[in-house]
Amino acid sequence: MKKILLPLLLAVPLAAQSFEVGLNVSRQVYPSQTELGAFNFAPQDKTVVAGRIGYSFFDLGPALFEVTGVYQPKADTEVKLNGSSTGSSLGDEYWGVGAMFNFKALVAVGAGVEYRSERITGPTASTTYGRPWVRVNAGYAFPTPIVKPFIGLEVAAPLTSKTYNDALSPEDTLKSYAPKLQVGLYGGIRF
Repeated sequence: MKKILLPLLLAVPLAAQSFEVGLNVSRQVYPSQTELGAFNFAPQDKTVVAGRIGYSFFDLGPALFEVTGVYQPKADTEVKLNGSSTGSSLGDEYWGVGAMFNFKALVAVGAGVEYRSERITGPTASTTYGRPWVRVNAGYAFPTPIVKPFIGLEVAAPLTSKTYNDALSPEDTLKSYAPKLQVGLYGGIRF
């Protein structure tokens, strides 16, 4: 009997937890940099799509605490020099893990942190940039019996960033062009 009771006691809390699968379609904003005092390089804002999964460890009443995993495939954006096309692009892709705390009400609101490992690719170099991001969101979950579709607005910004100067290495120069803000729609299902 003890051999059956222990796995059953472990499985009951897991069965009560919820999973989340969603897509985030957002506008990614990049910083522009003035190099050598006269050349302004400006990556253009880009719409990107990222997939996210989540697992709720704590879901009681109006509070929900979950861990998340996210992946955004590579997205290239055009780089302009003093407002004119350069013919070159900046690539960005990332994976991340995070934690989110949501308050569920008619309109749910939440805040969380995420560690992102970003792969920044330029015309002649590439680098990996690991940094923390903060996310806030507001949304609505449709009250259906088995799966709960949801949609919301999400804003994310890095907590650290590299400042450009003419003495940076090629990798640090690429990091100075890394995204500085994401604003978008997030939707999916919880089950």
